[in-house]
Amino acid sequence: MDEGRELIMAAPIDKIDAHRLAAIETFGRAFDLIQEGFSHLHETGPTDPTTGYIDKSIMEMLGGRRGDRQAFVAGVEKHANRVAWRHLLNISGLERLMDRTAKEQFARQLTDDPPPATPENCRATMQALFEDADTIFRRGIATAFAKLDRRFRSHDGFKIGSRIVLSNAFGIYGTWNHYARQQDVLRDVERTFHVLDGRQQPDQVDGIVGAIDRDKRNRGERPAFTVEDAYFRVRIFKNGNAHVWFLRDDLVERVNLLLAQHYGAALGDASGSTPGAPVPREAAAGFSFFPTPDDLADRVVDDTNIRAGMTVLEPSAGTGALAFRAASRGGHVTAVEIQRQFAEQLASSGTLGRVIHDDFMQLSPEVVGRFDRVVMNPPFCRGRDLDHVRHALRFVAPGGRLVAIMSAGVAFREDAATVAFRAMVEAARGRIMDLPEGSFASVGTNVNTCLVTIPVSLLE
Repeated sequence: MDEGRELIMAAPIDKIDAHRLAAIETFGRAFDLIQEGFSHLHETGPTDPTTGYIDKSIMEMLGGRRGDRQAFVAGVEKHANRVAWRHLLNISGLERLMDRTAKEQFARQLTDDPPPATPENCRATMQALFEDADTIFRRGIATAFAKLDRRFRSHDGFKIGSRIVLSNAFGIYGTWNHYARQQDVLRDVERTFHVLDGRQQPDQVDGIVGAIDRDKRNRGERPAFTVEDAYFRVRIFKNGNAHVWFLRDDLVERVNLLLAQHYGAALGDASGSTPGAPVPREAAAGFSFFPTPDDLADRVVDDTNIRAGMTVLEPSAGTGALAFRAASRGGHVTAVEIQRQFAEQLASSGTLGRVIHDDFMQLSPEVVGRFDRVVMNPPFCRGRDLDHVRHALRFVAPGGRLVAIMSAGVAFREDAATVAFRAMVEAARGRIMDLPEGSFASVGTNVNTCLVTIPVSLLE
């Protein structure tokens, strides 16, 4: 005890007290400065509710062993950039044109690496967004409606008055299925209809989702009922599915028109034409040529399962994206191309076995031959992909296979030619698989596509 008393009496108590008081006073000033900093953050983004919520890991850098001024300032700078960009998007009105996927992508970018919100960056970025507003809206419509129903992957796939089925919209207890997120899809479609109708979308509680929630309250688990508002009629079933009908045909027609602008109606199935109808030889002058992107070409040729020594045909070969890959796998490749400059380029490569400069639709297997594999990316306009694929099947040898990129509408259009084509694929035990959205974006078109594989029986 005496030793401890001596240490206490000898300690620089006055100095300790001075540091204590200085610490209190300094932290008081620091508090005032931090509050001033938060005030500036609020002015940076007055419409952003996250201004005052700097990540805990950043705030912990203020003191203790983790004190790191440089890292702290860098963290605050990122937060300030996020706040500024969110505020600018909020006041621009552009957010109401964006679908949920676009908003989530924007949020992820801000989380991962927000660009500096300098005056130059802000003005240039927002100006570019305003100039691209129509494209943003159309892209949002395409994304939202394609999630609602795959028939919207083409501008003419969904017919007025058709029913839409939202599978597994509700879970076993009658609440929205967290994994399916169908309520978010409905909100996106509701947003589109309100924008097209010149109205402000209501909050979720006052929209169609809120109406469903109110009506199913106190109905028990998995109730069956129907809800209707100005835009939708929604029937909920005990199995958790929901059937949706649109009540505004005029808005659906406008959606289809905007989808045509987004996808490119001339690329898919032009309005007023009959899919699968014969196309005169002179119509080939339009060509509708879009080369197969590299990553998609790799996938298609992989799916074709070409082995060394096989004979391979690419009709309407264009620049030969598929033909050259088939040759690299050991195939003996014949390419047919109607455009002279492409045919000459294919021939001059020295890689392909045979190049025929002609209109494939005018050729016959008796002249050209039959092949173990036919791989193709035909033109889509006016249903020409159906014509080309049906014609190309004549060139497949027994036991062979055809793999074709086709318009997404092949999977769901209800005209006689397309229905008959799907039946033929099913009878052959083939398959139709949706390709990812934007598969052709790198070559200048948003058209949605599918991959069709048709085996040819050895008995044929």
